[in-house]
Amino acid sequence: MNRTILGIYGRADEGKSTIAKLVCQILVRKYPNSLPTNTVIDYSGDILVTLTVEGLKIGIESQGDPRSRMFHTLKQLGSANCDIIICTTRTTGSTVNEVDHVADTFGYNTLWISSFYTPSLNTTVLNDQAAKNIVEIVEMLITGTL
Repeated sequence: MNRTILGIYGRADEGKSTIAKLVCQILVRKYPNSLPTNTVIDYSGDILVTLTVEGLKIGIESQGDPRSRMFHTLKQLGSANCDIIICTTRTTGSTVNEVDHVADTFGYNTLWISSFYTPSLNTTVLNDQAAKNIVEIVEMLITGTL
């Protein structure tokens, strides 16, 4: 297993947090025992969740704006020995630097995944597809294909 941070990057209001939450929803549906019993995730705001899938720890942080909690929580997920961290960042700057710092500090590979951007197409459909793509990558990491 290659410990990896999947950084979903893009400009403000491009659906990065939505994609991270959709990834979590798909994983929880697909792997119903990934959460402790009676755990309920509130998807109405940003999420910070740790799942266990196929014996591997997956941390998901949907808050990735400058001056947000991600500067603390990414270190927390690294310290908790998550095998995979899924997070959101802007395209450049402090949030990207923080992902690189956590990757270097805790020995993660990084894989940068762009959110889809369109001024005119259906963003709901694109966000769903992006989440499905990320789940496929997570499963490749779990199986050792990637």
